[in-house]
Amino acid sequence: MKRRLRRKMEIDGPLGKTSSAYATITDLPDELVEKIVQDLDDNGSICRLSLTCKRLHFLVLPMFFSRNKLENLENGYFHCRNPIPELLEAIRTALFVRNLSSITFYFTSGVEQVISDTSSLCRLLARIPPVGKILLGLPEYVSNLYEPQHVRNMERWGREFLKLLETIAKSGCRDLELLDPIGCLSNNYLHVATAKPTGTKFRRSRNLGGIRAHPHLTGMSTIQILSPRLFQPFFIGWIIDTLKVNRESLVCVHLNVTSICPDLLSHISKSVNLPAIKEVKIFAHSNLEWVGLCSFLNRHPSITSLRLDGILPVKDPQIPDPPIMLPYLTQLTAMSPIVTLLLQHRNRVPLLSFVCVLLDLNAQSELDGPDPLPAVATHTHISSLRLSNGLWGDICSILQRHIREDRYIRIITSLSHIRTVVLDQPFNSSPSPITIKGWLYLFPHLEHVDLSFRLLDARSGLSAEERHSVATEFATQFAADRPMMKTLSTELFWRVNLDDLRRMPGFKSTPSAGSRKSNRVLDRKECSCKCSEEPYYSETK
Repeated sequence: MKRRLRRKMEIDGPLGKTSSAYATITDLPDELVEKIVQDLDDNGSICRLSLTCKRLHFLVLPMFFSRNKLENLENGYFHCRNPIPELLEAIRTALFVRNLSSITFYFTSGVEQVISDTSSLCRLLARIPPVGKILLGLPEYVSNLYEPQHVRNMERWGREFLKLLETIAKSGCRDLELLDPIGCLSNNYLHVATAKPTGTKFRRSRNLGGIRAHPHLTGMSTIQILSPRLFQPFFIGWIIDTLKVNRESLVCVHLNVTSICPDLLSHISKSVNLPAIKEVKIFAHSNLEWVGLCSFLNRHPSITSLRLDGILPVKDPQIPDPPIMLPYLTQLTAMSPIVTLLLQHRNRVPLLSFVCVLLDLNAQSELDGPDPLPAVATHTHISSLRLSNGLWGDICSILQRHIREDRYIRIITSLSHIRTVVLDQPFNSSPSPITIKGWLYLFPHLEHVDLSFRLLDARSGLSAEERHSVATEFATQFAADRPMMKTLSTELFWRVNLDDLRRMPGFKSTPSAGSRKSNRVLDRKECSCKCSEEPYYSETK
């Protein structure tokens, strides 16, 4: 009996012990688990593995985020440009992702993943505390959704994205930025002129775009809608309601209204009143006439920075331009008609110090249009002037007008309060450094100059050393001619301290006619003489 029992223990003992000691992945050391996860290529399996237990959750998910270059989640930063399909779902289920201060997310181009990511991001924002700053890049696929064959996908994406926007508006976000897709197509797909954005007659836009946010849950300070594709029936109601709900807290509004109907812009501007607004930027590619421009500006005297790119006032010969009062405005960037309109009355902008004139796409139209320099000359508190040209036209031909004509010499002479001049020619140009120098000599107390390198040399393919040589030569001549000048810089060259340049060994001051006259400007004869020496300028321009 004892022998039989001993025999049974010898046979069954080890087998029983082995059957009860099968090891699982939860029994492995952390080093082995990390090695297993590193060898897995299936992100879905890794996400499912993190849901098995608390230990694997806090061990596997950080490795998953690190593999996808998201190491700052625990620090409150979520920035992603090329999301994988399982990424947002993993972040939504991560227990240690609770407090995010910033979210930057660029959607992919696939419609199914875009809709899935939109839903996941919406649920993530509903789970965590309010996120202070949210930046969303629209998917490139949205550029094609305005074609007739993609109407159904447009509705699917529009509903999901609208839910996300409503969740953001109700979540307590302070800074919202919506960007256009990278490499977007032409804006010909935007036909929203006939859209009825709000009201009971257009039930779809009200049902989809109406946000009934609670005022105590919202408090946006900045809203930037930089994608014109959002100015269509799905989202117009949300835009207007969001501006209304956050009217007391909004201090910065940026809108890209390219290719929308002027009546729609007027409708949006009439629907809102923002008593705390400080910065307003409205951008349009084409020359968009804003009917309610004067009314909007007079309702918002708190504006300190105003940029109206591609916006024009409505001109009616029978109705004079009303005076616009912006007592706190310090920076103005607009096209010539807007600048002239705002500066035509004295003491309406007493704190304005910086003016940027956006020149028209065609230099000839600038010659026929209003010249803002006479208006700038009447405001001695303006110390910085910038001229920025567009895609077409030569800025030198515009400067030449001020040099050659007598009636502009008087205007330039009165611009002695200008201390800083910036000439921006980012694209096509016919460089004429002599014209630029002759024009700059007309400012008697100029101290700082910033030039686009194309205005000095438009040749392509120059090496960094050649660009450095061109900019240094121009700076050396300017330092010699203008003793009062302090700094000069170009877009691809560090700012040069001209006082340091003058102290270099071998530097020789060769004062020109402009510097010998000190604070006096060149007369018409001297200017014409300088202009006749230009190698690039053509009299036919």
